[in-house]
Amino acid sequence: MELEIKPRRSVIVYLNNVKQAKQLRRFGVIEYISNKLKYAVIYMDEADIEKKQILISRLGFVKSVEISNWPEVDSTVGSNQDSVAFAVDEFELADMVGADDEL
Repeated sequence: MELEIKPRRSVIVYLNNVKQAKQLRRFGVIEYISNKLKYAVIYMDEADIEKKQILISRLGFVKSVEISNWPEVDSTVGSNQDSVAFAVDEFELADMVGADDEL
């Protein structure tokens, strides 16, 4: 028996009424519900997103449905600048060492 990793994606659902947000459990795993901003984050299989997005948007308590762009976002920071070098000025270093000796 092999473990298959299914690609998943989050869907942000903006709600009119947060009390009915638990009904969204039938579409996927509810990760977060914000009472103040009235939205819910649901994780679901990527293959089913188009079908489920249409079904969720038809619900009466839903304002809008947005699919997360996270898989397309480049999460590496500074990938173009691989050779970053930090330099320490000798005079600043000498001043710092001298300041510690006085204490």
